[in-house]
Amino acid sequence: MKLFLSKKSFLYTSALLVYSHLLGEIQNSGENTDSEYAQKSYLTFDLKPMGSMDRPLILRTFVPTLSVSTNSVLSNHSTGSTSPKYSPSSGKESTKEYQPIDGIPAAIAVNLGKHLSYVWDTTECRLLYAWTDGFFDMKNYWGDRLSGRRKGFGYVPRLFGFVFYKALGKHPLSINGKSISGLGAPRYTGYSLGTDRLPVYEYKAGKHNISLKIQPGPSTQTLRLEFSTPEKESLQFSSPNTQVETISSTPGKLSIVIRPNAGESFSSDEKKEIIKEPTQQIGEKLYTSLGCIACHSLDGGKNHGPTLKGSFGSKREFLKASSLAVDESYIRESIEHPMAKTVKGYLTGMMPPYKLQQAEYDSLILFIKSVR
Repeated sequence: MKLFLSKKSFLYTSALLVYSHLLGEIQNSGENTDSEYAQKSYLTFDLKPMGSMDRPLILRTFVPTLSVSTNSVLSNHSTGSTSPKYSPSSGKESTKEYQPIDGIPAAIAVNLGKHLSYVWDTTECRLLYAWTDGFFDMKNYWGDRLSGRRKGFGYVPRLFGFVFYKALGKHPLSINGKSISGLGAPRYTGYSLGTDRLPVYEYKAGKHNISLKIQPGPSTQTLRLEFSTPEKESLQFSSPNTQVETISSTPGKLSIVIRPNAGESFSSDEKKEIIKEPTQQIGEKLYTSLGCIACHSLDGGKNHGPTLKGSFGSKREFLKASSLAVDESYIRESIEHPMAKTVKGYLTGMMPPYKLQQAEYDSLILFIKSVR
């Protein structure tokens, strides 16, 4: 558990919520409650706010770290320390200690509805992670509508949805062939809203002024990043185990599409439904909801990953492993550990690992076997 604090910015004690379409006016969620707070209209906010493609939601807040590397990705953050617990009744410190909160302050979270959510860190000046099918549950931070109280400790919002991208390694942007991570800590200078109401982030790295716009990519679970510098320099983007497609590159401008490098589901308040019996139908739904559809076609068409049509029982040739016939154990391995074997003709590191229920693995296998 770690609380990451910016070395150059103060700790924000409350989130700044910006609905670009409402200019700060937060709508009542319509929830009925006997709470005195709600009856008197003290608490009128929605604890699970959502934006949309044409009305993005921008939230300046604490965010969970999601186990993003502290040494490389969060190198410009400070790490919180433990502190002893204190008893007001005895006036003495306890031998037990509080652990630092697992959160990052003053980040910017953006939601475009179920299609895309992402977090941009104002200390590292980089994209931290992106997900679909949800945003943040703010109950821990903003307080319970029934009691009017927020969580006393560990009040970082809870992410829910499917995380498909996580930052890896040093800062991915290079200028004239040199990573900006070697220029010292970047400095965030603010953001502006374009005509499409999407934020354009501005920051400095050494003597360089950089702008970045993040928007949905051309297909499910992809991101389009557009960088620019007024100095008309050569820009490059590279991240470990991440497929990067260059759309355009001219002096002072770089437009890229990045594809999934992670795969992990986080539920909202409701407990995740336990699948008791695997079925082909469940597998087909997972094929869509987990983003498999973005890379694996069902009609034999070539995409970023091998087609699923007629794949079960077919022979596979690999870059660094002996050939084999596609069976249940190979499919399971490919879902859990996609880096174990790379099919010839495809790039290594394209597919993220997935942590699923046993019945979910089995359902996906049943679906893949059915695609003929």
